[in-house]
Amino acid sequence: MGYFNIKYKEEVYTIFRIGIGVLYLLFGVQKLFGLWGMPGGAAVFGTLIWYAGAGELLIGLGLVTGVLTRLASAFGVIQMIVAYYIGHVMSSGSWNPGVNQGAPALVFMLAFLITFAYGAGKASLEKKVFKKELF
Repeated sequence: MGYFNIKYKEEVYTIFRIGIGVLYLLFGVQKLFGLWGMPGGAAVFGTLIWYAGAGELLIGLGLVTGVLTRLASAFGVIQMIVAYYIGHVMSSGSWNPGVNQGAPALVFMLAFLITFAYGAGKASLEKKVFKKELF
């Protein structure tokens, strides 16, 4: 495991960052455009679901492209805390993620903490253009 950790650490992190970004972006596309079985179709502009979808889309794009990754991750952590509380705890009355179906929100929150700590890493458009991370 030590060899894998030393030689491919940056590549594995880049796959993680882009993978989390794509998954999160897909949730935003689902909410904004009503795709893939979104209950009620596309979110109505100006509603809480619409703002959540717009945030998911922008945060996902930031992670996928590696542009303002830390800023996007900070907003992602905040969004997932709010989503867990409003969407899962308040609706079910339980803090237990096994009961309130909030485990994905907590997993995304933890993933955003990792991307906040490590930044863009390799394959970052921001590093290609500006030669450094801006945030």
